[in-house]
Amino acid sequence: MPSDHVLITGATGLVGRACMHHYASQGYKTTAVSRRTPPTTYGASFLSVDLSSASACSAAFAHLTDVTQIVFAALHEEPDLVSGWTSPAHVERNAAMLRNCVEAVAPQNPGLRNVTILQGPKAYGVHVHPVRPGAREDRDEDREIPNFYWAQQDYLAERQRNQSWSWTVLRPALVIGMCVGGAMNLIATLGVYGAVLKERGEKLHWPGKGEAGMYQVTDTDVIAKACEWAGKSDEARNQVFNLENGEFMGLKDYWPVVAECLGMEVGEERPFSFTKDMPAMKEEWDKIRKGHELQAPDQEKYLGQSLQFSDFICARSPGNPSAMSTVKIRQAGFNETLYSDEMLRKWFKMYQDERLLPKIS
Repeated sequence: MPSDHVLITGATGLVGRACMHHYASQGYKTTAVSRRTPPTTYGASFLSVDLSSASACSAAFAHLTDVTQIVFAALHEEPDLVSGWTSPAHVERNAAMLRNCVEAVAPQNPGLRNVTILQGPKAYGVHVHPVRPGAREDRDEDREIPNFYWAQQDYLAERQRNQSWSWTVLRPALVIGMCVGGAMNLIATLGVYGAVLKERGEKLHWPGKGEAGMYQVTDTDVIAKACEWAGKSDEARNQVFNLENGEFMGLKDYWPVVAECLGMEVGEERPFSFTKDMPAMKEEWDKIRKGHELQAPDQEKYLGQSLQFSDFICARSPGNPSAMSTVKIRQAGFNETLYSDEMLRKWFKMYQDERLLPKIS
């Protein structure tokens, strides 16, 4: 059984939940942190902490003296999700959250070996302009665009000087996993959308218009394994790595798989705005979750800003893929991969097993 103690922030989010589950199930001493209490901690200890408060972090982490790795998966998003990605307030709050956590933990944990943080293809400006195909770490970053990534990364690089611990940056692509109330949960959004259409007796209509974009995607279980690798590998010390499943995925191309997972047939192309149109489905969703005795909450609590994110994904044009190179992390020794259809089937089944979506007959 591992003797390490891993502190994971953002435990109610997609990445944080997966890391909490992975480390705890592997026998690590695991402390999970978030403001909201997770539905389950998988055996991890839990601390409710407002990371934006330095005093709250100091008080909450005062008793921790044997932490060996921090996996910082906490993330603050602005109310207007997409425009908020370049907001100065977004940059400062996320920078402060990491800083408050590290300053409260690092000085009193002499065994600390690694701090792992999460970024993504926005490091290459994918949310603002086309990205060079095969975008590489330390070559194609766009630091001209305001981004909390740089504030966090530069802080860690400076703070780590003359310290025994290291830092690692992982840049997953479109993140796919499980959570309740996250800001970028595509599976839950599509699941609720499909459940309402199915209850109406309709097919699973494609909510976009015309040709759809291609994506690299990253399964949160792959991210969790990469975090474990980063915490122990000398090759990951003070390095930045792109991370994805190993292939491109077009959501429209995989729409038949999504329909199969929901026990539905593929419908027609029917443009749909999750942000504008889905709130009108909230009473239908309430009827479904009560009728199926689901653990899922009402639509607003369940999906939150994921409606905005799903619109961003489904509206993506074919001409601007977020094509990141993952040669560096493969050469460094991390080679976990996953087919897209396997990923989709796994997560929809897990949502159904956890009673977050109706089970199919």
